[in-house]
Amino acid sequence: MPAALLSRHAVRCALFASLSLAVAGCSPSADLEDLRQFTRDAFKDKRPEVEPVPQLEPYESYIYAGEEFVDPFLSLNLRKVDPVAGAGDTDEIFEPERRREALEQFPLDSLSMYGTMSREGQDWALIGTPDGGTHTVTVGNYAGQQNGKIIGINEQEVVLREVVKGPSGQWEERRATLTLVQ
Repeated sequence: MPAALLSRHAVRCALFASLSLAVAGCSPSADLEDLRQFTRDAFKDKRPEVEPVPQLEPYESYIYAGEEFVDPFLSLNLRKVDPVAGAGDTDEIFEPERRREALEQFPLDSLSMYGTMSREGQDWALIGTPDGGTHTVTVGNYAGQQNGKIIGINEQEVVLREVVKGPSGQWEERRATLTLVQ
């Protein structure tokens, strides 16, 4: 081997040997037992401080009997209706064979009353629909989507009797109005 190559090789071997010694000094086999013992002893008596759990009062259950009371969200003009045939005036309210009228396809709050007129002693109301149409109605006609039968017409409003399912699941009758658009 040439001398320049030999000297380079010798330098590399020396460098490798010194590096090996440095790494060996950092090996886990070094005596660290005293450090381990110190960490065990330092935290041996330490316990986290935890506040005691507060005492809770015993729970007393309560049975709510809301069916016995008047529902505050129902209008006072509601009346219970039994839709079973032969139950009084319900045959008049529920007419399954009745053909639906034009104003029954619209929700009642989307209809507008434009005015009234009388012909041969009978009052009629002019009702506007959301699609821009105008219809004439009289007592006995229907409007809205809740079986709303017109039971009265005056110069300021059209009065309807609607039949809806209430919160208790029973059929209920309520009064609704369409007021004159100013």
